[in-house]
Amino acid sequence: MKLAIFQADHIPEYRHKISGGNYPNMFANLFLKVSAIVDLEVFDVTKGIYPDNFDSYDGFIITGSKATCFEKTPWIVRLEEQIQHLFAMGKRIIGICFGHQILAQALGGKVERADTGWGVGVHSIHMLSQKPWMQPFYNHVSLTFYHQDQVKHLPEQAELVATNQYCPVQMFVVNNQIWGMQAHPEMLRAHNHLLLTERKNLLNQQFGSAIDSLRIRDHGSVVGQWMVNFFEMEDK
Repeated sequence: MKLAIFQADHIPEYRHKISGGNYPNMFANLFLKVSAIVDLEVFDVTKGIYPDNFDSYDGFIITGSKATCFEKTPWIVRLEEQIQHLFAMGKRIIGICFGHQILAQALGGKVERADTGWGVGVHSIHMLSQKPWMQPFYNHVSLTFYHQDQVKHLPEQAELVATNQYCPVQMFVVNNQIWGMQAHPEMLRAHNHLLLTERKNLLNQQFGSAIDSLRIRDHGSVVGQWMVNFFEMEDK
């Protein structure tokens, strides 16, 4: 399986020993956990770099980012255009955190700063439906989060498939072709701990509960398997 990673941000080098590397390394490590053979090629979309031929890939992953997608900077506008083009081509795309938000926005949804504040640490989300690629399936999955923005309104054609109280739009799909998720299945808890510690003063009262939540076992590997299944399924 050959995937293109649309890298929408860069993890500072001083964090690499904790994070497992930059975003591509984090996804490579996630796929290794589920013993998947995946060929990854990386494209820095913040610099306007894209594949010459989209047909060379079985699917696309859009990473997280510290950027705010509704600010509409030039590289974000172009990314939206590429998403729309890939969608029209019938290509499969998974968006993680910022990637989830830009997918929703590009297809007609709305993203805003969350009224509930930061989403950080490990949280449980409730699965509203089971798709064929969600194997093994759990009614609730605990995943790692780090975000300020949320999808407030989904695109017309989208189906909400996971939710929780602080962030109602946790996962959505469009025709089993587009899959957005607010969580970071690729993020190690040690990396989340480092991010929380660096922003302790900014998080205020959320800091303690977020640190405590990192003791919860997360289902990142389960969702990693779902991602492999999603790209490998024969029919949309």
